[in-house]
Amino acid sequence: MSKIFLHAIIALAFAVAAPFASADDDIQIRDPWVQAAPPNAKVLAAYLEIHNSGKKPWTLSSASSPAFAQVSIHQSMMHGEMMHMEQVKELVIPAQGTVTLKPGGLHLMLTDAKKPLKADDQVPLTLTFKSGKKIEVKATVRSSQADKMEEPQHQMDHSGHGNHKH
Repeated sequence: MSKIFLHAIIALAFAVAAPFASADDDIQIRDPWVQAAPPNAKVLAAYLEIHNSGKKPWTLSSASSPAFAQVSIHQSMMHGEMMHMEQVKELVIPAQGTVTLKPGGLHLMLTDAKKPLKADDQVPLTLTFKSGKKIEVKATVRSSQADKMEEPQHQMDHSGHGNHKH
């Protein structure tokens, strides 16, 4: 009789936990990478894809890395003939949608590297969502030649953003 009772409690625990476990799988991070830069570069950029397979939107509110003093979300955009960057306070990932951070668009600005990075290094990043959920990923440092970017004009020089104020 006690075995039946124990199995019933275990089954009930899984049944109660199952709806909550699925919410954790709503967000998937794909292909995180960091653009390689000269060793003296103060600012780098990280790119990735955030996919939301859930039924509700998720909001990315911040990011951090122990390898950098500061990480912020930025959007590159053209103003006339000049490329301009603006900080984005939050990034909404729509239900059943994907947001891609890529050169020439949205990206994570990584400020003040604590040590020089080279191709194939792994950069730990923590993405924090408005719900409190945190996702940790490792972004691989890639050289620009390895990226074979589709549109070379989208390569951004972040070197002038070392004193960028937020």
